[in-house]
Amino acid sequence: MDPVPDKPPTAANGIQATGAVALRVVLAYAVFAGLWILLSDTALEWLFKDSAQLIVASMMKGWLFVAVTSLLLFGFIRRRLEQAMDVSRRELAAQAEKARALQLLAAIAENSSDAIFAKDLEGRYLLFNPESARVIGKTAEQALGCDDTVLFPPAQAEMIRANDRRAIAENRIDTYEETLATVDGQRTYQATKGPLRDGDGKVIGIFGIARDITERQQAEMALRQTIEELERFNDVAVGRELEMIGLKQQVNALSRQLGLAPPHALDFAESPATDSRG
Repeated sequence: MDPVPDKPPTAANGIQATGAVALRVVLAYAVFAGLWILLSDTALEWLFKDSAQLIVASMMKGWLFVAVTSLLLFGFIRRRLEQAMDVSRRELAAQAEKARALQLLAAIAENSSDAIFAKDLEGRYLLFNPESARVIGKTAEQALGCDDTVLFPPAQAEMIRANDRRAIAENRIDTYEETLATVDGQRTYQATKGPLRDGDGKVIGIFGIARDITERQQAEMALRQTIEELERFNDVAVGRELEMIGLKQQVNALSRQLGLAPPHALDFAESPATDSRG
């Protein structure tokens, strides 16, 4: 079994982690401050008996406490800032990579000779590239937000939606042949469709890439017709050739009966028995 991938950290997890760190810092500071006051006051009373010296020592102790806690606070803040900057750099790099990927996908969709599209679960178009718009004689802006009943005749729209529902129900990428009315006339498309998912893997619609295969189908049909005609012609030619051989065999047989040499060389068609009689 494949290992289950770790889930990426969420904002809620980040807030909880930050709160836990803050709580640990506050508790550590409280413990340090309490021990400092308790132990330092005891030490000063033991070291200094003169009240004037005790006052001066207490002041120095206070300034020392401020200096030590300031250094600790500086180290903590610096560490947290470095961690925050590191996280920020990683997030910016991920966002830049995502932006480059989106730009590349947009460029592919814009310049593709195939129709590329995406729909939500209700069949409304979310993405409609220029080739998709061209073949139906509309702009992408006119198609976005509409479903197939607005763009195609009822029977064709129902066929498209049935294939969409099947791709989502089977939860896999599959290929369908769809014949549609376009500005170029009736065209047949090889449509590859699959579930469209969000960042959490939830199905939110369907994507598709449709390629015009009309010319290919016409070429395949012409090839099949040519092969069938060739087979018919071959059957006729073979039949006529066999009839001609039969007639020649009859002529040869009559010639032998009359004591004449057979006029036709049919060794390839004569049986061994016929050759022995000749």
